[in-house]
Amino acid sequence: MSFHRDFEEWERFARPEGCPVCQNWPEPEDHVTIREYPTSWLIAHPRVCLRGTCCLLLKPHAVELYDLDEADLLAFMKEAQICVRALKAVTGAVKINYEIHGNTIPHLHMHLFPRHRDDPFPGAPIDFRRVAPLVYGEDEFAAFVMAMRAALSSA
Repeated sequence: MSFHRDFEEWERFARPEGCPVCQNWPEPEDHVTIREYPTSWLIAHPRVCLRGTCCLLLKPHAVELYDLDEADLLAFMKEAQICVRALKAVTGAVKINYEIHGNTIPHLHMHLFPRHRDDPFPGAPIDFRRVAPLVYGEDEFAAFVMAMRAALSSA
């Protein structure tokens, strides 16, 4: 779903009473919560375009960063900083890309993409829709989640 395809549904999702996140709709089976913070959850799933891809999902409803009061904005960005520091250490990434869209789910969340010299998008934007071939082998995703939890527990 995207506001480009179904604007009325996107508008409904953009309000707390229609938001899938705020209404606690079931997440896809393979989503894993790596860590919960006061203002957000760090989540991941194995069907991604780059190993180590995560998403920081804001708890209170907002669509844009400017919707946040100063305390929530600062907390969300601090939580992002903590997560990215751990993500870079765990993945050995050269750079972490941050992306905030909201075109499909209008509830503020930040995608975190570890970038490596040999990733499949050299000098180009990330195509998050490209999930084949799978980037994780058997048990590799679980090992990534465990490594992130260990790194974040010492942060």
